[in-house]
Amino acid sequence: MKKIFLLIFCSVITFYSYAQKSESRKGKIGITFSTFGENDVIRSEPLMGEASYNSDQFYTFGIFYTYKLNNTFDFETGLEYAKHKIIIDPFDPPYDEAPSRGAQFFLVNIPITVRINFLRYCFVNGGLNLDFDPTVSSPIDSQNGIGALLGLGLKYDSKYGISALVNPYIKAHSLISFSPVENRQRVLESGFRFGIMYKLK
Repeated sequence: MKKIFLLIFCSVITFYSYAQKSESRKGKIGITFSTFGENDVIRSEPLMGEASYNSDQFYTFGIFYTYKLNNTFDFETGLEYAKHKIIIDPFDPPYDEAPSRGAQFFLVNIPITVRINFLRYCFVNGGLNLDFDPTVSSPIDSQNGIGALLGLGLKYDSKYGISALVNPYIKAHSLISFSPVENRQRVLESGFRFGIMYKLK
């Protein structure tokens, strides 16, 4: 797993370095913060007698890079670190008042997406999300795998090379799991991503 992560990370850095050296120099680099949403833990088929996992809160910090392919399409990638908090309600028959408890886990994500720009200030973004779960003794199944994301956003580009964006999104983690176990738990995340970018010169 560490080798896979290292290979992907090196690929992202290589692409970024190549784009930096290109004559067009159309790239932007930025930072993002995501929150204000839901982080539900779901299964394709519920298990009888399993505890309930309820959304609490999350936040994600990231660095990202966009490369302008043409007037309509941008390529986007980066590296994100997320902290998720959930509330676990134990299944404890015949009692109905088993105490709930809070739990947390962490995710490292590498988005590989395409952005479609329209109406000058608007865009749609979507693509794959490579998920890595570094949590020790996680309260849920490992999220190592390949997920997907889809979003709709607004952006503003200033004449000084600084841009800002707000990007409501939905993200499904580990749709294709690196683990062979069936009916695994998956995190379905939705929220708002805020970002500031700087145009490389």
